[in-house]
Amino acid sequence: MELSVKDLLFGVKRPQSWWDEHPDQEKIFEEIKESIRTEGMQNPLEVTMEKRGYVVEKGNQRLRALLELGIATAPCLVTKRVVNPTF
Repeated sequence: MELSVKDLLFGVKRPQSWWDEHPDQEKIFEEIKESIRTEGMQNPLEVTMEKRGYVVEKGNQRLRALLELGIATAPCLVTKRVVNPTF
């Protein structure tokens, strides 16, 4: 299913301090972003449907890349629906 990128929520939002401590991850992210820019999305984001919306469980760096590239939609695979979480 194709979803609007603006409707997706990060499952993991890393603070800048994490990126500062893991400089190799920034290089990996730039490679992911370049791959999406030149070849498009090769794998869908895996998302769950929760009360607060669609949450990305796998593909948070790809979501970040899509946002930075200004791409409006992304292929997504809804892996489960969490309607009434118990937490």
